[in-house]
Amino acid sequence: MSKLKKCLYLINLMERKGPMTLREINDYYQYSTLYEGEEIQPRTFLRYKDYIDETFPCHIDFNQRTGKYELHRHQALYGEDDSLYDYLLSAYHIEGMTELALKHREKIMLTEAPTGVENVQIILEAIDKKRGIECDYYSFNKKTVKHQLLIPYFLRTWEQRWYLAAEPDNRHHGISIFALERMENIMLTEKKMLPTHKISAEEYFDGSFGVNHSDDQKPEKIRIKIYGAQVEYVRALPIHESQEEVEINNDWSIFEYRLVPCYNFYQQLLWHRERLEVLEPLHVRDEMKNTIEKMLEHY
Repeated sequence: MSKLKKCLYLINLMERKGPMTLREINDYYQYSTLYEGEEIQPRTFLRYKDYIDETFPCHIDFNQRTGKYELHRHQALYGEDDSLYDYLLSAYHIEGMTELALKHREKIMLTEAPTGVENVQIILEAIDKKRGIECDYYSFNKKTVKHQLLIPYFLRTWEQRWYLAAEPDNRHHGISIFALERMENIMLTEKKMLPTHKISAEEYFDGSFGVNHSDDQKPEKIRIKIYGAQVEYVRALPIHESQEEVEINNDWSIFEYRLVPCYNFYQQLLWHRERLEVLEPLHVRDEMKNTIEKMLEHY
């Protein structure tokens, strides 16, 4: 069994169980599908430990006080952002399952991978080298292809697509959003190009739902009521990153959000059907009501 798969097993085990001694690790390892009749020996474990430190976005340390090994992500690289750590770690999981996934491909049904990923690397290079990018960009609304000169700000995934927040070189419209899948003939500019605005991705997307952004509207408090078994679903898959469960009952829960309501947000609320009710603010509740009344006209 490959070292990659065994190291992924160790990472998964220690993420679930927390700090462990080598004896405790082997107690679980003997029941895994990777077990080949022999325990993980101390010297072998140290090799795995070094490989994890060099290869993965995390490392294993030994705590002298407790006598246990502890798993930590590379804090200097990832800071407090769990999303990038989780995303990169998931890539190793996919690599680790490639052989069996191909062998049993008729047993697997997947959603499409995020589109535009082939352009991520060159945009990251532009950000790293403080360059702009040139590309031919197709507009869905105008149904035209236009040559763009862009200064990259941030990358974001949303609904199985990669997006770029960038500043067009004419700078008439500030920062705009571009889908990477609609970029062709992309290249770096020869000269350095620095962003006009000093703003972080967190600040720019504050209160946004997905890639929707509004300079005119400020985030507001929105309260919704979820009924029945749908409560567990919303707990497991939050509607928005600002979600907080503020009131719990046997048959329902009330969740609170801080965001700018937009088309995609209303679309997400409607996905929950009759098991969701908007409580406040009134204009969001009215928008939902008006949308439902318009839908009834088709029936």
